[in-house]
Amino acid sequence: MKNEKNILWTPSDVVVIPSAVQAPSEIVRYGAATLSERDMRSIVAGFEAESYEMVSTFVWTKAAAAMKKQVATLGMEFVGEMLGRPDLNDDSDPMTAVSDHEIITLAEDLGMITSTQALRLKHSFQLVTHFASLDDSIGDEECMLKSEAINLLHTSITSILGKPRFEAAVKFAEFRKGLSERTLKPYDDDVAAIRDSAYFFVRTTLSVLLSLVKGNKSAPVELKGAQLEHAVGNIMILIPVLWGRLKQQEKWQIGQAYAEVNAAGNRLASAGIKKALVDVKGFDFVPETLRSATFTEAAAKVLSAHFAMNNFYNEQAPMQMLANLGTTIPMPAFAKCMEATLAVRLGNRWGMAFNAQEAAKQVLSSLQANHWEYYFNECLHRDRTVLDKLSFEVKPIKEWRAVVSEYIKPDYYPRDKQLKALLDASRLSSNDQQIMGYANLIRSNQG
Repeated sequence: MKNEKNILWTPSDVVVIPSAVQAPSEIVRYGAATLSERDMRSIVAGFEAESYEMVSTFVWTKAAAAMKKQVATLGMEFVGEMLGRPDLNDDSDPMTAVSDHEIITLAEDLGMITSTQALRLKHSFQLVTHFASLDDSIGDEECMLKSEAINLLHTSITSILGKPRFEAAVKFAEFRKGLSERTLKPYDDDVAAIRDSAYFFVRTTLSVLLSLVKGNKSAPVELKGAQLEHAVGNIMILIPVLWGRLKQQEKWQIGQAYAEVNAAGNRLASAGIKKALVDVKGFDFVPETLRSATFTEAAAKVLSAHFAMNNFYNEQAPMQMLANLGTTIPMPAFAKCMEATLAVRLGNRWGMAFNAQEAAKQVLSSLQANHWEYYFNECLHRDRTVLDKLSFEVKPIKEWRAVVSEYIKPDYYPRDKQLKALLDASRLSSNDQQIMGYANLIRSNQG
């Protein structure tokens, strides 16, 4: 950590394929960094045989595996921290424990891919899962188009397969390592750089520190001790500096970490976070750990089903389980539970899981006006799942209008002007393009 440039780990290794390159046999050559000659021949052969679903599934599998492998080098416990997945630890297999949708979101968070690439990858993933879920008896008119398969190949290579390694992920790993190797001083340039960074870097730095404070169970004892001391020292320096900028979701994250290290008997970490919370009068954000973790894990299972194959059939059971946990969602788990519930309620570009709607509506109906205010003011700007749906998918927009009409009071408006504009557009009877425009703007500016 030397200066702000080392903190802002934005993608610098962007692969560009000239617009004149259109043939799959030419496009695939830009993926030589990760694709073998045999892989490239298989992809070209798939296009020549017009087996577009098969070749797209092959390409997507390669791309998702490459991303997961790169992210896993940061440690699966940290991946769990970033994803809000307390069930993940360093023994978790990234290929099976993390969904393709989650890895795209995390890769964007870590600066491995751009926001535009993330949107295109999510669309590619939706196409692959949609066509893989279709019944074999479906006619040719429902088959994947050649243009769709080419776009998927193009997106996968420019975003993932064309890179020998993700330079942004390497920079991020160096930044994370720096936080565990020395203790910052209050007037260090690095402290000012973190404080003045875009909000995304602030919350990511916080996630890094909390992951380090909670410990790397696979590290040697002497390394764990040194890492812990530096991480705790940096927690005590940075939380008071950043507290005024933190949104409630991140404040709950700190309180959750304190509860976990306290319960685990980690006295050094507990004392360090406690001092930081005392300094900022932040003990209102210390939660009931077990209850919050239970809701968070249930929401993660809903999202996993929603973004997997056969989601219209598989969403019902986890959504009903989430609804049955209780009528009051713990605040540390609130954002994740709303993301999962609205994902089910809104559906996707092809429709929705009708058998899961009753459970989703059960959760939404249990919310009070203050819960919706909290969602709009503290959560929606970070809810990529909902914003992605509102940015590009017409059917979810129709359901979003119904949600707004049923649950949001006509005289309520969020504090943020962009969110207010989105809500205004959502209350109108038409003009989906306005909703798409505002949602995409909010998503791009989430910091």
